[in-house]
Amino acid sequence: MRKEVKIGPVIIGDNQKIRLIAELGVNHLGNFERAIKMVEQAHSNGADLLKFQTYKSEKRYDTKTNPKAKEFIKNLKNWEFDRTKEEEIWSYAKSLKAIVFTSPFDTESLEFAEKMGSAAYKIAAFEINNHNLIKAIASTKKPIVISRGMCTLKEMDTVVNIFEKYNSPYVILHTISSYPTLITDSNLKMIHTLRERYNYPIGHSDHTRGVKVPPLAVAAGACVIEKHFTINPKLRESDNPFSITPDELKEIRFIVDQTKEILGSGNIEKIKTEE
Repeated sequence: MRKEVKIGPVIIGDNQKIRLIAELGVNHLGNFERAIKMVEQAHSNGADLLKFQTYKSEKRYDTKTNPKAKEFIKNLKNWEFDRTKEEEIWSYAKSLKAIVFTSPFDTESLEFAEKMGSAAYKIAAFEINNHNLIKAIASTKKPIVISRGMCTLKEMDTVVNIFEKYNSPYVILHTISSYPTLITDSNLKMIHTLRERYNYPIGHSDHTRGVKVPPLAVAAGACVIEKHFTINPKLRESDNPFSITPDELKEIRFIVDQTKEILGSGNIEKIKTEE
């Protein structure tokens, strides 16, 4: 039987309710009031888990090897809260009884997230070969969610071996690292491939616009769906243009629950309606 992973009180697994992760990221664009409202709206419209990004902008990119690093760092610096404001956002989320975790991009940010009581950790697809950071995250012994966008199965195996060494429970999200992703590029059969290869929960981090792909991912075997979340898709910066709104989150909650019911148990047996 495929293993389950528990993040706080939320259990992720094939025999559980489909779980929804709202990726808040930096869609707040550094506006504190907007960040607070995003937390409230994501929690009240059906997200099981809220995910932040925790970082120090100057540590997130290597200016020596990445020609666009300075531009990226400048944007991220504009959207970065100081630690005091970050603490306020975490505290507000917890006051709502929301289950919060984060993607830390450096060890200093990991230490801060530990202080804030992150329920789990997310490893972004772009960090798949950052083994020092991954080992530091795994050493916390908390559940890990990892996106496999762009990586090879060999690279994924290497990271899974680290998880196994540290006895870290994990969830793998199929991901296409294109922002936004065209629906026709979703490659949802990869979910089957991942399910055949790994015995932990498999989900999907969806970067397409709208609500069409999540139920298809569930039908393909995903037991958790991550979507980027916004309260104002008209904002043109960061991930706002392809992120879902509170109403779309509510719609996804309904359609993935319906999809789960339609799929049934898979058991070969006569069911009540056939009587």
